[in-house]
Amino acid sequence: MAHPDAQPDPPTASTPAATVLLMPIPALARFRHLMRAEGWDVDLQRMCVDDSYAFECLATGHCSGDARLRETALALFGAYHRNAAEPALH
Repeated sequence: MAHPDAQPDPPTASTPAATVLLMPIPALARFRHLMRAEGWDVDLQRMCVDDSYAFECLATGHCSGDARLRETALALFGAYHRNAAEPALH
């Protein structure tokens, strides 16, 4: 049994830390809802860890005919840029 004051081992090469962006949950949920209404499914967890996927989804939403979806996509794009400087590691 480990000592109660023992610190966990830091990540090694075999267990890399994943970068997770801190995103506004209500805006992400609204984005997913609006995307579903247009017929597109969005994986919100993946959007928080996969920049390429997130930007692809946001670009798709921004090209929509729905003004609410375009505005939400643009707001989330701004949030990605604000959060990119200091991502949390988990």
